[in-house]
Amino acid sequence: MRIRVLVFDGCPHAGDAVERVRRIAEEQGVRTPVEVVQVPDDASARRERFLGSPSVQIDGLDIETERRADPYCLGCRVYRSEDGATGVPSEGMIRAAIQRARQTRLKVLFLCTGNSCRSQMAEGWARHLKGDVMDAYSAGIETHGLNPLAVKVMAEAGVDISGHRSKNLREVMNVEFDYVVTVCDHAHESCPLFPGKAKIVHRSFDDPPRLARDAKTEEEALSHYRRVRDEIRRFVESLPGALKND
Repeated sequence: MRIRVLVFDGCPHAGDAVERVRRIAEEQGVRTPVEVVQVPDDASARRERFLGSPSVQIDGLDIETERRADPYCLGCRVYRSEDGATGVPSEGMIRAAIQRARQTRLKVLFLCTGNSCRSQMAEGWARHLKGDVMDAYSAGIETHGLNPLAVKVMAEAGVDISGHRSKNLREVMNVEFDYVVTVCDHAHESCPLFPGKAKIVHRSFDDPPRLARDAKTEEEALSHYRRVRDEIRRFVESLPGALKND
């Protein structure tokens, strides 16, 4: 989830708004930091869809979804609640906006045979690159343990998946997924029916452990992991559009 507080320099309510948003986001278990964005001029205001200082946006949507301003311009903002008019959004308004965002974020499961390598990479990339628009999970038809070479090459690219663990599909069957992405042929062939609205999408990637089986050195083995890592990254970068257009 991406939370931004947009302010102009000298706004008397900026500090209180940022402090309140950060506190409530932490209470609600939001893991990503709250971003503070300076809006210095009218051009920036139009580009950022700025509705007055302070403006709070969650996953690109203003905290007051029905509020509009045209043209966008610099100025103080007034929020209205049971307590009257104020320059800082109420706690209830912030909590409601976070809840709306959670309800509209896509839930995507990456599925492979053993939840050891490819699906772990996909989950790591999705959390790293697309954490503002989707909740990413991974699982396997079986559990083979987290592959240490997958952890190593992801760390080389700046993504830490060392805290992940290999999970069986049964552990996540209670999640109402929007999409289930099978990243290997075996998982695609074995994929069960999911309750609800989940759409199955198949994107097969080569299996690094199989490719590296005859490697003479670890460096030679890592070259296979790096290639697949980068292929998975390019796929994840195309999300969620590639899923919706499939």
